[in-house]
Amino acid sequence: MLVKDIMTTHPITIAPDATILEAEKMLSINKIGRLLVVENDELVGMLTDGDIISERELEASISNFMSDDLIIINEKNTVQEAAKKLSENHIGGLPVYNNKNELVGVVTSEDIVYGYLKDEEEERAMEKRTITPESSAIYLSMTRSRDYEEYWLKKIEGYSYRGAITQTGASAEKLPIKLRESTTVAAIARGVINENSREKMAVSNAVKDAYSQLALVNPGLGGGFKIAVVRGDGHISVAIFGKFGHALVDGPEQLTVGTSVI
Repeated sequence: MLVKDIMTTHPITIAPDATILEAEKMLSINKIGRLLVVENDELVGMLTDGDIISERELEASISNFMSDDLIIINEKNTVQEAAKKLSENHIGGLPVYNNKNELVGVVTSEDIVYGYLKDEEEERAMEKRTITPESSAIYLSMTRSRDYEEYWLKKIEGYSYRGAITQTGASAEKLPIKLRESTTVAAIARGVINENSREKMAVSNAVKDAYSQLALVNPGLGGGFKIAVVRGDGHISVAIFGKFGHALVDGPEQLTVGTSVI
């Protein structure tokens, strides 16, 4: 699958001298998480909802908040290459150019999730302009600040899901248990599940599903991770995001998702 197959064409743009208020209106009206900043037909930056989520001076210029250190991708790159760029640079979107060096779209982590989730539930979710519990868990686990965690927890509630996030780290021997314990405690505390054996087992199974994928390529290593758990209609989704490593190795950040019926 290529970037051009999943990217958003005709991306919404904004001028660098626009205000925070104007940017918030554009983000809200178009139901998007980022704007491309264009001046004299040239891309000069990118502004995300996270860049301005805590800003109270609504008349301030977005030029003070946008990122101008842009990382781009070609429309003929693969989706895997786009996902790698997003993960390595800790960003949520990439401007897309063609071979003529023309801006032709934007590809986001959400686009990539939709590209991989091919079941009927994903199709139904896309028609409603919403996101699945799986992708909600992914976004929540990859948040980099407490403010953005709260932003995504509220967003998840808006889709009638229930979510929680926690983090833990441990040696290889203790990591599976720590992941299950931390996720279960967080899920109960946030009301994602009730404190009964059936629902706790559903969380445990989802964590086991996600952890087994990580352990396949990182046998015998501990690490530190953020874990998000989201309850949708009849099932639990868990996303684990972080690094494996030990005293001699500091590995790249990795992400896996597990699910379980509840």
